[in-house]
Formats: sequence, structure tokens, C-alpha cells
Amino acid sequence: MSKFDDLLKQLGTGVWNVFVVVAMCYWIPQITCQNMGAAFLTPDLAHTCRLPPDAAPATSNDTRSQCSYNATTSSGSTEERPCVQWDFDNSTFTNTITSEFSLVCDRGYLRATFKSVYFLGGFFGAMLNGWLSDRFGRKIMLAVGSVIYTLMTNILPWLPSVNIMLLFRFTMGVTQVASIHGGYTLAMEVSEPKYRAAVGILIFLPWALCLIVLGGYGYLLRDWRWLSVTTSLPCLLFLPMLLLLDESPRWLIVRGRYDDALRVLRKAARWNKAQLPPEEELRALMDHIRKEGLTATKEGDASTSGLVSFLKKVVEDVVVLVRTRRMRSITLSFYAQFFVLGMVYYGLSFGADKLGVDPFVYMAISGVMEVPGGTLTIPLAEKIGRRASSTLSFVITAGSLLVLGFIPSALEWLVLTMAMLGRLAITAAYQIVILYVSEIFPTEVRVRGIGTCTMMSATGAMLAPFILESLGSIKPWVPLVIFGVAAFVASLATFWLPESRGAPMLDTVASLEAVYKAPKDARWAWRSMNMFS
Repeated sequence: MSKFDDLLKQLGTGVWNVFVVVAMCYWIPQITCQNMGAAFLTPDLAHTCRLPPDAAPATSNDTRSQCSYNATTSSGSTEERPCVQWDFDNSTFTNTITSEFSLVCDRGYLRATFKSVYFLGGFFGAMLNGWLSDRFGRKIMLAVGSVIYTLMTNILPWLPSVNIMLLFRFTMGVTQVASIHGGYTLAMEVSEPKYRAAVGILIFLPWALCLIVLGGYGYLLRDWRWLSVTTSLPCLLFLPMLLLLDESPRWLIVRGRYDDALRVLRKAARWNKAQLPPEEELRALMDHIRKEGLTATKEGDASTSGLVSFLKKVVEDVVVLVRTRRMRSITLSFYAQFFVLGMVYYGLSFGADKLGVDPFVYMAISGVMEVPGGTLTIPLAEKIGRRASSTLSFVITAGSLLVLGFIPSALEWLVLTMAMLGRLAITAAYQIVILYVSEIFPTEVRVRGIGTCTMMSATGAMLAPFILESLGSIKPWVPLVIFGVAAFVASLATFWLPESRGAPMLDTVASLEAVYKAPKDARWAWRSMNMFS
């Protein structure tokens, strides 16, 4: 155990630590409302062309996708003209961005873009957030990200243009990653080691609970503008919490800011009613922690390098991930899995209108499915292993979606059941694979490996709305089949991965290549010796 963990044990768990976790448990649902609530803002609505006076009387109306009409010319002939106004089906939603800004026909791609641009922001946020958090601090990134996010989300409902909305959504995607990464890292770094696993699960549990509430709330308030306003205002309540939060003392110590670290630690001891060692002993301990931290994370280089140097290092680290044979197979396997995870998870999240089910019930039950998917899967992975449990989750996802693609929409209960089974399975796969990747990647490339996997997940999430809109307009079952096949391919990709349950984490790519190039019997002997050493 590290010296900083020993210091956290002396501080104990009390008001100071718990407040950070509670603050993040409040912030996460604010993200959920804007991330997943987009399903209620730009749905695919039935629409009919509002015929102008010059329309030919014999025009037939396609209630699903009428984009033109036949007009009578001055010479008495007819010609086809594009429709410029529509009447929308308001039986489910009274007002949406789709209907207010006429996002149909040649503007229909903007429905998918509204959802996708958020994940595009997340892609760039994932690329930079690790460096920003290490350079400027966990609290700074949480504060900057949450303040900008709050401003953007409260202004967005009053914007007069969809194009400006897209710019705001992109910025929200960038700052979402900054706030979550900074806040999550802060919470983990101030938690006692024995509670870190529980904290890691607890922080994201409100995401699922918020989905349940959001389904019911969306049912009661079906106007997009008021839904956006009322789900954005609670973000403001988070801002005063920032005044009470402290910077991570571990980060302060590693950066050499001992006086600031002492101030935070004394406040923590006061709030937790704990006793700290004398100042001289604390400063000696901080010297040890700083050396320990610099050795483990190489933050000494990060502290002096600029953004250009950092980007060069990113390229070098990505090359390291694919340079050697065994490392390359592991990296590409995880990239495929994370791409599918992002695509299928958000494809199912935004797919209610294509499935023909009640979108509010769909959202609420999705949240119910995420509770066991996000909590019971880690014990499963401990029982049968990471590879078997992730493979099983992907196979169940694939099976449910492929069956779902051929169920008649009239059987709404069966459609909903299979969709929720797929949602449960893909959520479980997400949790297991995140654990899996953190154990497999060696220490020297772990942060970069996880970061680039997150970028692959964001890429899949970006594509999901376009797959639903473009291919779903051909046949509703086409996106489901694509998602199902992709999940099956991801299950096959797990066979390129070694099992990590019970195996020690490796520190270097060279050690990984050495271990996994060994004969199978020798590999098992090595693992057994290290399990009990």
C-alpha cells in the first residue's frame, strides 16, 4: 500500500470524504438528463406536408415521409416542388426540436447530428482530459467543466438556431468529460482504499436512477423547451458545492505544493475529527509520497511539458500500443469492443421511436435494467472470469437484438422485453470490459490505453444516431441487425485476450510480451506463483 493510502487511513472516512462522493452523485444525474434526454428532444415524428394554395388537388399524402407535393403551374400542368411546411403528429410530444425547426426531409440529418455532435465533443474531451487534469488539477477541471456545462445547458433552450445549438452541444460534450473525469479522479483519490470499489460503483449508480425518473418526468412534461429548462436549472445547485470542495491532496503533493496540501489535510482532519502527525513528520511523509507518485505516474515530465509535447507523447504512446505482436492484438481487440459498446449502448438508448414503443416507458425501464447491469456484473466477472463474462454479455446482446429485428411491432411487450434484455447485457458488458482493460494494459501505457479506448467508444456513439436515422428509414429492423452482428463480432474479439482474473498487473509492454509469448503451461505456472506470492 502507498504512503498516501496510509495517510488516508489516518484521516479515516467522514464528512470530508463523503461530501466529495455526494457532490459527484448529485452531478452525474445532471449529465444524464442532457445526454440521454436528447431522445425526447429530436424524435422521428410522423409528418405530412402542409399543402400551399397552388397544390394540385389530387395530391396523395404519405404520413411518414412526405417531402414534396405536386403544384399546378400557370399553364395548367403539374410539377413537383419541395415541401416547406409540415404538420406533425403531436400525439406523443406536444413540441419538439424536430417539429419546431422542421428537422425532416432534407434537414432530417440534423436529428442525428444533434445527438452525435455531443459525442464528438466527448471524443476530443477524452483526448485531452487526462493531460489537463494532471496539469491543472482535479478540482479545477471539475469546476471549469461543470460551470461551462451549466451555462451551456441553461442557455440552449432559448437559442433561435439549430446550428448554434449544435455548437453548444459540442461544447457540452467536451466539458462533460472534463467534469466527470476530474470529479471521479478526485473522489477516488480522497477515498480510503477499502471503500474505493464501492465508491466507483456508487458514483455512477445515480445515472441509472436518473433514467428511471427521466422517463416519468418526460411523460408529464412533453414540451422540449420546458423539459430542457427544468432539467437544466438543477445544475445551478451544484455550483455552490464547488466552494466547499478541495483539491486532491495527492495531486498537490506530487506537484510539490506542500503548503496547499497541508491546508487541505488539516481541513480534512478537522471535518473528519481525526488526528494528523506533527507538521515535520507530515512534510517528510509528503516528500516520500511525491517521489512515489513521480516514479509511478511519471508526472514529473507532464508537469514541465506543454500541449505540443503532450500531443507528441500521445502519438508515441499510441504507437507503443500497436508496435509489438501481443500488445497489438490486445489493443485492437479492446478497440473493437469499445467501438461496439458505444454504438450499441447509445443505439438502444435512442432507438425507442424506431422500435415503435412508448418512449417514456422505454426510458424508465432502461434505467431499471442498468441497476443490475452496473452492480451485479463485477461479482459475475470474479466468479467466471473477465473473458467468459464479457463474451457471454456480448452474445446475449447479439442474440436479443437479432431476434428483436424480426419481431412484429404489434407485439410491443415482446419488443420491449428483448430490447431491455439487450440493454441489460450491453450495460453489463460495459462494466466488465472497463474493468478488464484496466487490468490488462501494462502500467506504462494504461492511462493512454484506457483513454484511446474511450475515444473508440465515443466514435461508436457518434455513429449510432446516423445508423438509426439513415438505415432505420429503410426498414426499422436494419439497425438492430447491424447492432446485433456488431455485438457478435465483439464477442469473437474477446478470444484474443488473456484472462486477467487472479493475475498480477504487469508494468511494462516488454513484460507483457515476455509472459504471453511463453508456452501455455509455463504461463499458468507463472500466474499461479504470482497469485500466492
